[in-house]
Amino acid sequence: MKYLYILLTLMTFSINATTWGASEVEDPINSDAKCKVNEPVSSGSYIYQWPSKYDQVFWPLTSPEGIWYCESSGFIAFIGDFDDITEEEKTKISDYLAAKEKKHPDSLIQKLELLEVLYSFRSKDDEFNNRIIRVFAYLYEQEGKLELANNYRKIALSQINEALKTELPEYKKLEYLFVAANYERQLGNVSSSERRLSELKQSIKSMKDENLEDFGSYLMDLSKDTLRIDTGGVLAPSTEDKGA
Repeated sequence: MKYLYILLTLMTFSINATTWGASEVEDPINSDAKCKVNEPVSSGSYIYQWPSKYDQVFWPLTSPEGIWYCESSGFIAFIGDFDDITEEEKTKISDYLAAKEKKHPDSLIQKLELLEVLYSFRSKDDEFNNRIIRVFAYLYEQEGKLELANNYRKIALSQINEALKTELPEYKKLEYLFVAANYERQLGNVSSSERRLSELKQSIKSMKDENLEDFGSYLMDLSKDTLRIDTGGVLAPSTEDKGA
């Protein structure tokens, strides 16, 4: 993920759609079973201009097809996250799935609810957990659950503010400052948002890693939209010019 944003050097965006292909992976809980999933086939740098950019989470994580579900065991996780599950985690997940009523999660909301439960049994690092919370926020927003989405953003913001008190890699600091500026304004904390924007601009100006220049330019451009974010509702700002 560290230099994912270097793809942004291709700043000519198109309206090409992302595409998926059917695949199979091993069920982490039931070793005798396979799980039918979808894997990315094609995409482009245009995904970094979709509305999820204000949460700084991107396709394929932001697509319902990026949620992998196993019919045999009931296991669920985000795309590509079927590995590195410890035996202790497998036991906790297996016990939970065995005790609950076997029911296919038909809706995205049902999948998100099950995802949150199963991830509570897994030991993931702070960076991963924060990203997933932002994915939850974005996906719940897409389902019209705005209050729930913004509650997740409050949690993510609290974690980000704590992380920003520590020494972070430059790319992560820039990402967190941008997201914090968006979330603070969306949650009604305008002065805090302006402070984070100021920190973001200063951090971009003083960057040491030349590989992040395009990412810095990308965030500087996006930060103009931060001033148009409204309190509550959806995170993506209105396209209406408010004179900012």
